[in-house]
Amino acid sequence: MDSHLRRPRKRPRRCYHGPVIKKTRAKVHLADLSEDLLSVILSKLPIKDAMRTGILSSKWKHMWKGCSKLKFDGTTVCSSSSVFGGQEHTQKFIDNVNAVMQQHLCMVVEELVIRFGFDSRLMEHVNSWVGFAVSSRTESLALDLAPAKFRDDQYRFPVELLDYATLYRLRHLQLSFVSFELPHQFSGFPNLRTLDLHMLRVTRKDLQDMLSNCVNLEWFSMVRCHLNDELTVARPLSKLLYLRIVHCKITKIVLNAVKLKSFLFYGRLYPINLGCAPELEHAFLDFYSPVTLEHALTVLPRVLSNVQDLTLSALFPLKMPFPMETPWKFSQLKYLDLRLILNHEEAGNIISLASFLRAAPYIEKLELHFSVFDFAHRFSDPIKILPRCPYNYLKNLYITGFSGTTAQLELLVHVVENAHALEILTIKGANMFGGDLDHEGKIRFVSQFQELERRYLHGIISQNVKLCIN
Repeated sequence: MDSHLRRPRKRPRRCYHGPVIKKTRAKVHLADLSEDLLSVILSKLPIKDAMRTGILSSKWKHMWKGCSKLKFDGTTVCSSSSVFGGQEHTQKFIDNVNAVMQQHLCMVVEELVIRFGFDSRLMEHVNSWVGFAVSSRTESLALDLAPAKFRDDQYRFPVELLDYATLYRLRHLQLSFVSFELPHQFSGFPNLRTLDLHMLRVTRKDLQDMLSNCVNLEWFSMVRCHLNDELTVARPLSKLLYLRIVHCKITKIVLNAVKLKSFLFYGRLYPINLGCAPELEHAFLDFYSPVTLEHALTVLPRVLSNVQDLTLSALFPLKMPFPMETPWKFSQLKYLDLRLILNHEEAGNIISLASFLRAAPYIEKLELHFSVFDFAHRFSDPIKILPRCPYNYLKNLYITGFSGTTAQLELLVHVVENAHALEILTIKGANMFGGDLDHEGKIRFVSQFQELERRYLHGIISQNVKLCIN
């Protein structure tokens, strides 16, 4: 394989009395590159492909052995001839991993990734692979052992194999489908930067002790880790920037993350305390259980008082009257994305969502995504006109799932007539079931909305506003 570089060459021309510089290409082969650069290139390849490069050149025969990043994935390490998940497939994976590790004995391996569905035949081998990581002074260790079908016997992570030097050296740790039990006088992972836990079986005390001893943690994720108890971290996580809690059975979260910038949460509604989090920029909340407007406007501004970008997805019972005043504000919020699932009974009170704008005085972009099954509240005259309330910073309003109900129109008219700085208004239609419109439905929707615009928005919407209807 050749790559080409350009170099100048002087060549006289008849029509010109002086020398002319013409660019030509010099042939440079990959074999001409330095060993350090070749090692970097090979480290980007799957280990199976890196081994195959040995047939290209005698110089490369053992080059792949210098790769400091070993990633073993069951879908790539094993040949397609073995039945996926079968005994032959598992044994082939074990043999290939052991063969490569044998070639890397007494060498530094910066990153070790094992990605294979766990079964009992792997137990002793995974232990030996963890031992290999210890002896190879690995800084990044990933054991992704989640099986295709759930089973009860998770792999027990051998914490006792990690000596003090390894605990101090680890920067990145990923554990999937693993049980974890801390030994006595556990000193923690003092230099750990990222911790990714998936389907981890662990007690509340062990998890809290582990997190309390990760003083340099910057990125933390928990997915399907069921404590059935609260998670409280005693020591401040003063360097934590990213926090993700997804599908976990937890009753409460309490931690102090003063540098936190991103918070992602999927689960049931329960108490969450992140500390003051003055630098929080992004928050994504997807609640399974219903969230009342009162909770959203009193509790969330206290938990996320400084958030700048908030996405909130939930089933919203809209029972609070508009306007709803609260002393708590989203004082830094610029972008709000509401993904609303509304019951039939709540569809007539959509106007109460304007309370979010009152609680976020500096909002610049508002997205409303409606998912509502509604027959009873189709459009009818007259609509309610509410007292004026200026939204001085709102520039972009984006609405999807607009089916033309009276309540939706009331909210639209109220926001538009009070957003004097509005620059862009986008409305995407929906059918009476809340689904997307087909081609003919879009044509009818545009025509119907143009009539609503003429009757209700004419005179209150600036001609400078870019209006997008589809």
